[in-house]
Amino acid sequence: MMVGVIIRYNRKTGDRCVKVYDGPNGYLDAGNDPAYLRDSAKVGTDWEVALIGSDSLDSVMHTHSRYFSGRDRTKELAAQFE
Repeated sequence: MMVGVIIRYNRKTGDRCVKVYDGPNGYLDAGNDPAYLRDSAKVGTDWEVALIGSDSLDSVMHTHSRYFSGRDRTKELAAQFE
C-alpha cells in the first residue's frame, strides 16, 4: 500500500500542514486533490507544497525530515488549504 502525503511547508518559519491519504490509491488520490493542484501552481509565497508517496507517514518523516523540523500547524491551517 502506498500512502500519499501532501506537505505544505513554510520556508521562513519551518511550520507545516500535513494531509495523509491512506489506502491502495493514496498517492493518486493526493495528486488529484483539487487543493494540491491549486496550491502547487502558486508562486511567490513562502509556502512550498510537496507531494510524497511512501509506504507510511513514518517513512516520509524519516526521509524528508526537513519538513518536520518546525511547528505542526495542521489543525490550525487545514481550512486554508481545503
